[in-house]
Amino acid sequence: MSESRFKRYLPLIVVAIVSSIVTSVVVVSYVFPDRRGNLAAAVGTAVPVTQVDVKSAVLPSFADVAEAVGPAVVRVDTERVEQFTTGDPRMDWMFRGLFQGRQVVPGTGSGFVISPDGHIVTNYHVIEGARKIEVTLTDGRKLRAQVIGGSKESDVAVIKINAKNLATARLGDSSRLRPGDWVVAIGNPYGFDHTVTAGIVSALGRSIDDGQGNTLATGDLIQTDAAINKGNSGGPLINMQGEVIGINTAIIQYAQGMGFAISVNSVRDVLNEMMTRKVTEQATDAPRPWLGIWYQQLDENLASYLQLPDTNGILITDVYKDSPADKAKLQKGDVVREINRKPVTQNLSLADEISKMKVGDTVLLWIWRDGQRMYVSVKLAAYPDEEPELR
Repeated sequence: MSESRFKRYLPLIVVAIVSSIVTSVVVVSYVFPDRRGNLAAAVGTAVPVTQVDVKSAVLPSFADVAEAVGPAVVRVDTERVEQFTTGDPRMDWMFRGLFQGRQVVPGTGSGFVISPDGHIVTNYHVIEGARKIEVTLTDGRKLRAQVIGGSKESDVAVIKINAKNLATARLGDSSRLRPGDWVVAIGNPYGFDHTVTAGIVSALGRSIDDGQGNTLATGDLIQTDAAINKGNSGGPLINMQGEVIGINTAIIQYAQGMGFAISVNSVRDVLNEMMTRKVTEQATDAPRPWLGIWYQQLDENLASYLQLPDTNGILITDVYKDSPADKAKLQKGDVVREINRKPVTQNLSLADEISKMKVGDTVLLWIWRDGQRMYVSVKLAAYPDEEPELR
């Protein structure tokens, strides 16, 4: 080949050689991935370490975590009675007379067992104001639960069922979490029992607003993209060692992939205090005293409508049949102005005063009825196990 012809074909020869090298790298990289580094070094091209790690990474299995902690996760069903209001005391009075002005509102949440004898952690907002709490275990048993203690500020509560030898969840150390760590959530979203979801820790130390200007939970919140939906509240957020490092508490409805859990470390002292306190209280096993009424706190509009000089007192809106109040002839429409010679005010709750007494104690009430002042003595009874009928 002449020199002039060689120079003319030289570019084509170079392109052919380079193409062969590139093709060899690609083929060997995917057919023999374990030789990728050697080949790259041989041809003098650099393959980023992160690229190799990502392609060789294997997602973890969460089955062992779910199997270890799942038996300790419970479903918490509640019932609460809410009184509706129109904002007009005259209309409220009419509706209460016709329809008794109340509705039973069901709720569902989650929880997890932390002691073999039936102590369960959940969110405070799950059981707040509930007249009935029922826990469903993984074996299908449904047991009534009592509130041991709760903190609205921290949004945590401890409830208890009468059971033994229960599977328990182990609390971990949430301070060791890092953004990017894998986490698992177990709960009962929308009634689908023991749903397992997984994701990563998106951020730590978060705080969110509850929509009323208050910060949700006093402790640090863990943000995660593990799916948390309605019904997950109170369930555990778990690390890959099978330890509970958070209590699922909130979602942002308008956002995708944003759930929040209360870090365990921020409420550990609160939970320990509840457990310790209740050991003493449960030793007495004292039943709760019961008066047997539904009532509404007086405000200026209602006091004016009832021709009362001030807002001290509560208006009885319902009386339970065969309750202590019923036996003492208390009536719907009575206004309780004093309890044991103490004025009933915004700072002195009738319910709080009753809770300080014992079953069998007699409470003295000053009643305002039809413009007349009268005193009524009521002997308190034990709070019934089942919801009684209204008179």
